[in-house]
Amino acid sequence: MASISLSQSRPTHRLSDLSYEWQALIVVVIGTFMVILDTTVVNIALPKIITVFNAPVDTAQFVLTAYLIALAIIMPASGYLSDTVGTKRIYLLSLLLFTAGSLLCSLSWDVMSLVFFRVLQGLGGGMLTPLGMTIIYQTTPPERRGLVTGVFGLPILFAPVVGPTLGGYIVEYIDWRFIFTLNLPIGILGLVLAWVLLRETQLRSGRRFDLGGFLLSGMGFASVFYGLDRGPDWGWGDLRVIALVAGGAVVLFLWILVELNQAQPLLNLRVLRNGIFALATGVNFVVTVAMYGSLLLLPLFLQNYRGLGATETGLLLFPQALASGLMMPISGRLFDRVGPRPLIVPGLLLLGYATWQLSFISLSTPDATLRGILVLRGLGMGLVFMPAMTTAMNTLSGPETAGGSSLTNVLRQLFGALGTAMFVTVLQTRGTYHQAMLSQTITPDLPAVRLALGTASQYLLQHGVMTVHAKAAAVVALYEGVATAAAVRSFQDCFYIAAAICVLGIVPALFLRSSGLARGRGGPAPLE
Repeated sequence: MASISLSQSRPTHRLSDLSYEWQALIVVVIGTFMVILDTTVVNIALPKIITVFNAPVDTAQFVLTAYLIALAIIMPASGYLSDTVGTKRIYLLSLLLFTAGSLLCSLSWDVMSLVFFRVLQGLGGGMLTPLGMTIIYQTTPPERRGLVTGVFGLPILFAPVVGPTLGGYIVEYIDWRFIFTLNLPIGILGLVLAWVLLRETQLRSGRRFDLGGFLLSGMGFASVFYGLDRGPDWGWGDLRVIALVAGGAVVLFLWILVELNQAQPLLNLRVLRNGIFALATGVNFVVTVAMYGSLLLLPLFLQNYRGLGATETGLLLFPQALASGLMMPISGRLFDRVGPRPLIVPGLLLLGYATWQLSFISLSTPDATLRGILVLRGLGMGLVFMPAMTTAMNTLSGPETAGGSSLTNVLRQLFGALGTAMFVTVLQTRGTYHQAMLSQTITPDLPAVRLALGTASQYLLQHGVMTVHAKAAAVVALYEGVATAAAVRSFQDCFYIAAAICVLGIVPALFLRSSGLARGRGGPAPLE
């Protein structure tokens, strides 16, 4: 009787009591969150890094771009390494390299050492997200993939929004090095859980490494990504930008030819011939551009023109991430029941409507109004993101899963770079256009302008400013107001374009008539 009572008194809510797919999900969410967080959290610290190391701005920019380029270079190889070395082993090695890179970043002594250690961090982090997707799709039964991948997608949408808030707080109240030190306990926890919980997958023998494809993809993506990153600053007509983007595009074209003629390509581009995979990828393009557009535009607007700090901006943007986080598990469960189209089409409509509402923002837009719009955007992204990704991955059979997850993540990085470059360019060109147009219409000889200048001059005179200086200061204030009005209009144009892109995404979504699931197909079975 004593033995019976003891067995009944043992706790039942333990990590080991969870089914294997949920144990694996806990592991991969930790790694994915850290990797994506580090793509945005360091942005806030860049001015501090420039000051501490007394580094040129262009050189310090490599702290950001080197990480992103390293991610893009290593991602295509994750599928091959997963098949030949084992998903668990490669995941552990990747997480170890990312954690070690974070430690070295926190100990860097100048900007070049920090750039080098960021490359190491990116080489480890670049494989964590595709490997995480591979683990999820290899371990989760088809009928539960929607819910599980809905939870897996939380860090993909949540981390980019949390990053600026967390980075701003750390830089303001602690120390910029803590941005990297923070990864150490999380990385160690992830390593322990991965070692204990993950099961190794079956290996594919006889697979050759596509060295040509790896070199071409690395050179092509690195060149294109760096060109897109530098284009808005250097100008799209700059010969360096043209050489980087055009040269990278030529190399990627050669890479596509090589991959299509390889018996065992590094990335199986033939999956793009699959109609459902291609349509779902098109929807993912729309969501990624919309997400990266808001991550770029809203912090710029709120900090540069509303005068908010990084922490205040992050808190104002947080409801969007919270809404996405609440919606994604719900949309995942609904996906398992109704498929993608009933979720994606309304989600895109909601995302497009909310983004269109942002095209009316001004310096006087109440915070409550902005939060409401962002909640709608978050709900829309939560409805669209994981159903589209799950539909694409469901079309792949077991051996294709690892390569398909690598391709999906490479394309997501490319879509993000394209979206960022596009919106920065639109912001600059439309700002110049609006300032030119306003400068033609708002001139000192207009009655309303004369009245405003007279009022401003009188105010300055009453506060002890000399007459000549008061008039000059009033004119300067006038043209600063024109520049601000032009900038606000350029932000409005960007959001209008982003809304139109969301609406265009409905076209491929309408053809997603199934979840892409091929019955009877599954990933490599985990070894006991």
